[in-house]
Amino acid sequence: MSGDILVSYRDCPICLKLLFEPVSTLCGHTFCLLCLERFILTSNHTLQCPICREDLTYLHSTSSKHLKANSILHNLFRQEYVKEYDIRQSETENERKNIIKKRLIIGNRHQLLSYDYDYTRHEWTLFIKFENDHQKDVGQFIKQIIVNLHPTFVPSQIILDKPPFRLTRIGWAVFNISLSIEFHAKWNKSDLVTNWFLSFSDADTQKMMEIEFQKSTDNTTNNTVL
Repeated sequence: MSGDILVSYRDCPICLKLLFEPVSTLCGHTFCLLCLERFILTSNHTLQCPICREDLTYLHSTSSKHLKANSILHNLFRQEYVKEYDIRQSETENERKNIIKKRLIIGNRHQLLSYDYDYTRHEWTLFIKFENDHQKDVGQFIKQIIVNLHPTFVPSQIILDKPPFRLTRIGWAVFNISLSIEFHAKWNKSDLVTNWFLSFSDADTQKMMEIEFQKSTDNTTNNTVL
């Protein structure tokens, strides 16, 4: 690959720095592995390439562990830009040290209370927690959760402001629950808006999503254990 062509590929379109651990999408665009991981985690809506808007929804089901660097570009950049690549490696390693990744689980369990031909009553409990849930742990990250139920519930909007983040109600039908999750200010993270469709299946049902938090300088300096 000639030097001019290599130059045209060298910078990540997200961080605008030399590509480090370059990862290429199916639409042919290339990003730093860390940049692409963050882009996936922060995309609350349809996942599209930031360059061409091609659908990248398939990446939502791809674990970050399975995203692999383009070894050809990786080796070319490392050979062509030795000092700069070493700097990028050091920057990325330092950034990774300050990243906390959590798996957020949203779901519900239910119990059938009564049943007849025309009418059933279910007691259901909505839960929002981290994988390997520790109530103290989730409370360090989540400040409050605004839950919007079907308008037939009174009140239809409930604020959960401390762990465990659970809500129990009695009803007869399934519906879509809107959630707005607010994080503590120290994480400098936008609210996460998502939803959960209530389920009355026999087993507990849930969905999982990865969330990334960035340690502050104070947290790093004080060696806070999270």
